[in-house]
Amino acid sequence: MKKLSTVNLEMASWIARLGSFTAAAERLNTTQPAVSARVRELEETVGHKLFLRQGRGVELTVEGREFIRNAEAILGQLEQLSMSFTMAGASGIVRVGVSSICLDLLAAVTVEMGRQMPRVSCEVEIARAENLLQRLESRKLDMAILSGPLERHKFRSDSLGFDRMMWVTSPGTLARSSAEPYAQRLRGLPVWCVHRDSFYWKEATASLQAQGADPQRIHAIDNTLGASRMVAAGSGIGLLSEKLIETELAQGSLV
Repeated sequence: MKKLSTVNLEMASWIARLGSFTAAAERLNTTQPAVSARVRELEETVGHKLFLRQGRGVELTVEGREFIRNAEAILGQLEQLSMSFTMAGASGIVRVGVSSICLDLLAAVTVEMGRQMPRVSCEVEIARAENLLQRLESRKLDMAILSGPLERHKFRSDSLGFDRMMWVTSPGTLARSSAEPYAQRLRGLPVWCVHRDSFYWKEATASLQAQGADPQRIHAIDNTLGASRMVAAGSGIGLLSEKLIETELAQGSLV
């Protein structure tokens, strides 16, 4: 039996992640025929069909899913082994992108980076998740800290945690219709939400529809911090990160 190569393991991982031979070839700076040839070689080595063509894309077989699960575990261990010997001596600047809702996570990440790579400095850029992904793809950023589920993408990603979203408004806004039940009072108010192509916009509109609400006005704003400020100022309601507004909740400026 031929030995498995890490090159083929990485290639298979990217095919599974991106859903096509062509996308994996672009990510690995090679050609689609070269990827197809390596897949045939890999499948001959393991003795199983790993991928099934579906239109322009591919899907994993049952054996393929098990193979990728083990392959990514091996690749992760190899990466950790390599990093453990190289990070301490690393120096220079790491270009980090972060969406506004993840600023608290940025602090934790930079502290950990400082512990593992004491001679590395960060250059931070705050922007929309979509813009950060584009800058990652064009290699203008080295890493990004984003919120919400990511669709198929070309980057290795890890979860840093979870946050709860909640509908909030200002005490004064709520008091203006105090005779009605809480849920009813929120339904008639203008909504502040992050821009229309964001994960939060989809979540907010889905939540409103589930409650039978049809707000007359949904305002879009560039970032979650801006949305929280507008809501606290009495301009409507918003679906916001509990972590982002924990100070305002404790102070009672948002309810």
